[in-house]
Amino acid sequence: MHSASTRSPGRGETLLAVGAMAALAAVLVFVLAEQGRFSPAVLLAPASPTPPAGSSPAALLARWPGGLSAMGQAELFTPATLSDKIDGKAELYLSAGFLALSCQRVSLKGSTSWMEAFVYDMGRPADAFAVYSSQRRPEGRDAGLGDFSYAAGNELCLVHGRYYIELVGSDSGEAVLGSASALASSLIDSRPVTEHATVAEKALFPPGGLVADSVTLVPADVFGFDRLKNVFLARYQVGGEEVTLFLADRGSEAGAAKAAAELQAFLVTECGGTAAGQTAQPPGGAIVDLGGAFDAVFCRGRFLAGVHQAASSQGAERWASVLWGRLGGVDR
Repeated sequence: MHSASTRSPGRGETLLAVGAMAALAAVLVFVLAEQGRFSPAVLLAPASPTPPAGSSPAALLARWPGGLSAMGQAELFTPATLSDKIDGKAELYLSAGFLALSCQRVSLKGSTSWMEAFVYDMGRPADAFAVYSSQRRPEGRDAGLGDFSYAAGNELCLVHGRYYIELVGSDSGEAVLGSASALASSLIDSRPVTEHATVAEKALFPPGGLVADSVTLVPADVFGFDRLKNVFLARYQVGGEEVTLFLADRGSEAGAAKAAAELQAFLVTECGGTAAGQTAQPPGGAIVDLGGAFDAVFCRGRFLAGVHQAASSQGAERWASVLWGRLGGVDR
């Protein structure tokens, strides 16, 4: 057997290896030196390079009414962040077309009392009325401000065009309520509007037996039906009888007829109701027995309308006839 022979590197190969090692060492020294040196650009970079979606105003008013002063800056909330401020209520506002909320706390000079002002931009006067009417407290008394308003307890709430405004005090004392009225007037003056919340549909409900201030615009999920939106409701009480009437402008006869058929089907298939015949007046209206409470559904012209939770089928038809008559002049 022959043993493997070894060869010693030549002088040129040795010099080449030494040169390569020296070059690598120089690169290593340069890299280590650069790692120990911070870039000024890195030192000055902001912690969050993405700016917020919107900036909060410094104050809701340029000048506060006498006796009031701001407690910090105003806050701004968008549809994406509204639930951070009013968790549990946000869905109502969002379903009604909410655009933005600006709010701020103010203190009463010489007092420990304070208020928080909420100014909701709802986009349209009808949508501002929807949230106002859906939350109106039954003990509220007219405050004589804006398009609609009421005061109850420690709150003053109103509609001014596209804006729904709430002023909530730390207490219900006279000083807080008086300051709330002055603040509401200033907020109205500082926000000119071109369209007011007249809500002509309120006049379509029959006046006899109408519970005061009960007309409500429900933006979504009316009677639990997710396809029934923007419906006006009004509560009635005559003797011991209580009932709710409803109506909604669907823009055309075809739209109203479609909505009526869908609602009737929902009451029967999803609510366990039983078809209980048709009304003679209004002609072709449907009566649905919901286990002891009776609904009537009909359409006249562009309006879907009806009766909710009457005590008898005769009562449902009687109220439907009254509402049918009220819609006679505006059914086109």
